[in-house]
Amino acid sequence: MKHIAYTDTVIDTEGRLADLVLEYAQVLAETNSADTISIPYRTESGAIERITMLVGPASQLTAWGEDEGDTLGSAGDEAAVELQRRIRQRRPGFVPTEPGEPEAGIDDFDDLGRPGD
Repeated sequence: MKHIAYTDTVIDTEGRLADLVLEYAQVLAETNSADTISIPYRTESGAIERITMLVGPASQLTAWGEDEGDTLGSAGDEAAVELQRRIRQRRPGFVPTEPGEPEAGIDDFDDLGRPGD
């Protein structure tokens, strides 16, 4: 587990989620935007709950600790996939697709070639 300091709260969550929250906050700062995210965390009693956070350019987030391999199961997996999707969508070069189609980014078009190829 890693810890995220958010406002006056310390959130204990999977290391990969803590890293993705910080990465998403960075992307949001670069695009001067904000978003609300929801991630699972482990309470002091050991239960898994969710916290909803407003993340944006003014967010003061800190993460620390070692990722000891403790997972939050499918809730952690779903949150990681959602954060990764949002990160991709906010990065330059994202190409929106029709509903139901897989998301594509500019890097997904390898057959276009690159200068000097």
